Amino acid sequence: MSALIFYIFLFLHIVSLVIGFGSVIVVDTFGLLWILKRRDLAAVNRVADVTQKLIWIGWFGLVLSGTVMLTSKGFIDNLMWIKLFFVLLLGLNGIYLHVLKKAFGKFEQSNMVPVIYKFRIGLASFVSQLGWWGALTIGYLHANWQHYIPWPASPWLYIGGIAIMILATALIGEIVLRKK
Repeated sequence: MSALIFYIFLFLHIVSLVIGFGSVIVVDTFGLLWILKRRDLAAVNRVADVTQKLIWIGWFGLVLSGTVMLTSKGFIDNLMWIKLFFVLLLGLNGIYLHVLKKAFGKFEQSNMVPVIYKFRIGLASFVSQLGWWGALTIGYLHANWQHYIPWPASPWLYIGGIAIMILATALIGEIVLRKK
């Protein structure tokens, strides 16, 4: 692949990051303002209606441009496997957040939202931030430190550990908070 084509896809990758992650920051900020009782649930839902589309445009743009750049690189190092896990996690979490957003539509006011739903949206927002910041950090390291990073010796332990922590937190929260 020529350098020009690579840099075109790198530009698309960066633009997609700005669109997707920027939209995540906006909707998460409104969610935090809702938790702090500075915005009502209707305002958060209106913002989410707009940002949800932009987040998916950004995510798909990142996946498509990243696939081209990764193919041109010709190999996947250990740290990149963790980044790919974060990208997959973001996609799955995005689907889950879409389902949650539909469920939130039945609540007209903040005081009507059960604790279990607040836990679910909080955990999904945490997973979103973990995935975006994790993938961003790994991408930065590859671009500015080394293109080949053999660390960690076994990325699957880290991937498994992250997945188990998220699933365990979700299970414990569901068991404890479903009763309330």
